[in-house]
Amino acid sequence: MKKLISILTIFVIMILPLNAYGQYMDNTYMDIKIGKSYELYDYINLSSDTSFFLFEKDDLGREIAEIDEDNIIITYKADMIDIMDSTLNILESIPADGSIVIGTGDNIIKVGENRYRDYISFLIKDKIQVINYIHIENYLYGVVPREMPASSHIEALKAQSIVARSYAYRNIGKHRADGFDLCDTTHCQVYMGYDNEHKSTNEAIDQTYGEYVTYNGDIIETPYHSTSGGKTVSSVDSWGGNLPYLIGVEDEFSANSPNSSWTVEFSLKDMESKLLSAGIYVGEIQDIEVLDTTKSNRVKNLNIIGSNKTQTISGVKMQSTLNLKSRWFDIETEGDSNGVNSTVYVVDGNSIKPISINLDRAYVVDGKNRSVSRSGISRVMTSTNLGTIGSVYSPSPTRFVVSGRGYGHGVGMSQYGAMEMAKQGFSYKDIITHYYSGVEIINIGK
Repeated sequence: MKKLISILTIFVIMILPLNAYGQYMDNTYMDIKIGKSYELYDYINLSSDTSFFLFEKDDLGREIAEIDEDNIIITYKADMIDIMDSTLNILESIPADGSIVIGTGDNIIKVGENRYRDYISFLIKDKIQVINYIHIENYLYGVVPREMPASSHIEALKAQSIVARSYAYRNIGKHRADGFDLCDTTHCQVYMGYDNEHKSTNEAIDQTYGEYVTYNGDIIETPYHSTSGGKTVSSVDSWGGNLPYLIGVEDEFSANSPNSSWTVEFSLKDMESKLLSAGIYVGEIQDIEVLDTTKSNRVKNLNIIGSNKTQTISGVKMQSTLNLKSRWFDIETEGDSNGVNSTVYVVDGNSIKPISINLDRAYVVDGKNRSVSRSGISRVMTSTNLGTIGSVYSPSPTRFVVSGRGYGHGVGMSQYGAMEMAKQGFSYKDIITHYYSGVEIINIGK
């Protein structure tokens, strides 16, 4: 058994001043965690149309060893990765710290059932974690067709390529504590490797090679989302970072896109169950009301009104609790009067003059301002006479109708908006400067 001993090198790419980008951009490689989200393996099968080669990660021009096999098995023992042939003979052993990478003669390597460009390395996290060590441009080939339909207009695909490139470079090291740079899920950007590439998206990436979105000379954060519903969100209203280039803008290009408007309904039982799972219990739910919204109409806070108490929660928490498509929503509380007109006249404690109310949204408080069950409401004065509601009226809401607009966090570029702008003849630069305020697109990769 041959063992390769190498010094662990720490590979860190830092955000550099603009005038220094050029000398590094063509050598920008990233560690991408691949496989299902954080999936770990006991062993991994690698295959290739050529031989395999081992390289020092920090010196890819230096070949350490050649493995004259087209199929190998990766397993681990303690802090070492063993590379075996199909008969389980150990061919090489390398440190399980990602400092040695595996490549092939054609730079395409198959991991299980999926193929990837450039190099593969491994980490041990109880089991094997697979990393694709890949050049940023090759990485984009596997990202853009997963983030935007490859059939989209070329100008929209160019815009997507540039914002995805800027996002990737700006976020290198996002998962550094986990031992890699980015994951392959929506937490970072969806990345599916070589087999998901498409000619049109590859062309868009190639035609914008090295182009990044900058503000005052720095590559910016370029978040994007599916559709804004008609207005994007300022970063300060989403995650609190007051970035001058992430300002909410009117977005008529997203107004008629899929999910520009949507409706979802919850029964009382479903609503109580979802709120309870989020640690919210107010007794019998009687109403839900939006308290305030942002300038872009996203819910900031709302009240959950119950028989025991009223609890205020954030729009962010409500969105995640109900799994809503965006924070741009309103909630209607509906009851079931079984055919009885729910508009009635009541006399409150301040006046003897009857006032009209809607029983769907009414509740009763006792002398200490504590909410009590509305099941005690049995006799009411209608517009013509005193009447009895009794059991025909459901005193609690039976249904909650949530109506909303948009899909996603709403910050930055709307992807459906970008596609519509491209259809209307706008260029990729027009698209980017519409969604990111005061920015420049600079080619610093050539």
